[in-house]
Amino acid sequence: MKFMGDHPLRGQSEHFVLCTFLKVKILLWTITHPLFKVVLMLIYDIPINYFTLLQLIGEYGLMRDEAYCQVLKQITANTSSKTDSSQKGWRLLYTLTAYCRCSEVLKPFLVKFLQDAYKSPGALFQGIAKACEQNLRKTFQFGGRSVFPSSMELKAIMAGRSSKRQLFLFPGGIERHLKIKTCSVALDVIEELCYEMSLQRLEAMDEYTIFIVTNRGQNVRPLNKREYILDIATEAEQIDSNYSFWFRRVIWAQPLKFDNELSVTIHYNQVLPDYLKGLLNVLPPGKVSEQQFNQIAKLAALQHRAKDSLYAPTIHEIVEYIPAQLFTRQGPQQWLHLVAQHTHAVQSLNPHQARSQFLGTFFSRHTHTHKRTLCDCSFCLFVGGFSEVSTEAGSVNTHPAAYCRNKLPLCGHLARGDDKPQGHPVTAGAGDAPHTHMKLTQQNS
Repeated sequence: MKFMGDHPLRGQSEHFVLCTFLKVKILLWTITHPLFKVVLMLIYDIPINYFTLLQLIGEYGLMRDEAYCQVLKQITANTSSKTDSSQKGWRLLYTLTAYCRCSEVLKPFLVKFLQDAYKSPGALFQGIAKACEQNLRKTFQFGGRSVFPSSMELKAIMAGRSSKRQLFLFPGGIERHLKIKTCSVALDVIEELCYEMSLQRLEAMDEYTIFIVTNRGQNVRPLNKREYILDIATEAEQIDSNYSFWFRRVIWAQPLKFDNELSVTIHYNQVLPDYLKGLLNVLPPGKVSEQQFNQIAKLAALQHRAKDSLYAPTIHEIVEYIPAQLFTRQGPQQWLHLVAQHTHAVQSLNPHQARSQFLGTFFSRHTHTHKRTLCDCSFCLFVGGFSEVSTEAGSVNTHPAAYCRNKLPLCGHLARGDDKPQGHPVTAGAGDAPHTHMKLTQQNS
């Protein structure tokens, strides 16, 4: 505009301005020329390394709009005699929208082009055009893929396959295979798995996390909800081909849903190892009462019934159902007699009901107030705070720290790449909670 006379040149000669403009044009052509060549070679099926395009765009971020324009030009004005040329162009655009944001100037025009392509009746490539628009929106929302696709993913994309089935593990080894698309992020997986548990509120979904686990559980890392699943999978594949994704609850502020069998099973499988390791137990001073022994025996019977076992448990099974520090408080035969009594009492329950009752011991019988937590049962779970046993029957005074939003530190330090020992809580398939305590309280009858 200065050159055209709208503004004074302020001491700069026309020759200087013209040379500057030409230098910029020469630089742009130097960059654009290989980009244009790569697009043509890809679409017209000339042998070339597919990563060259992504590398060029990565090196020259300002040329992303140019890349989009070159691809769109070849799609809309394709003169190749090969029938699959336009199709390759669309698949190239599909990859581009997953990795690169265009400028805000180009964005409305690009979105309009894609919408017209999949909304027009009888138009070709409607499906992939809609997928491109979805990729573009995801890229603007989450930043775009950052890891070059693996050779396997790349072959799948160019063959028209835009998703893969990925295994996710719930506590207890429950498997779920989900369809992961090119731009699926951890948040998408959490939402889908939470829907299976009848959880639809965002506050409830915030309490769950996806972990990437490698080296047989030695390396455990929680994923940011904005991370792309296939990026993480590509990186993990290079470290350990037997990597796995785990789904765990890490915050315990929202109430449990006992009407959903999957939700009950997941929470049961995550809490049970903590209970058996004694991480939820605070032993009362002095002698354990008969009522407290009965409560422990009932929990053992519920575990036995949760396995769909109708027969009375053996002493070897009872040892596995009771935390070691509690089991030593009385003789094996006394435990055998107590657990057998409670096993008969819970025979009418199905496994789901047994798990629900087990969890209800810790979660369902109390509500938080600013003064006191009232409890109908003798086992109370307080996450993040210590509790003092009140002299009043069945009531527990809670430490003020327990009123805050409580978190169970499944991974301890969550730094990326930290090594975890064999006995690490996530490795064990449960959320160990070092600040979680269960009080054995004496209730008056």
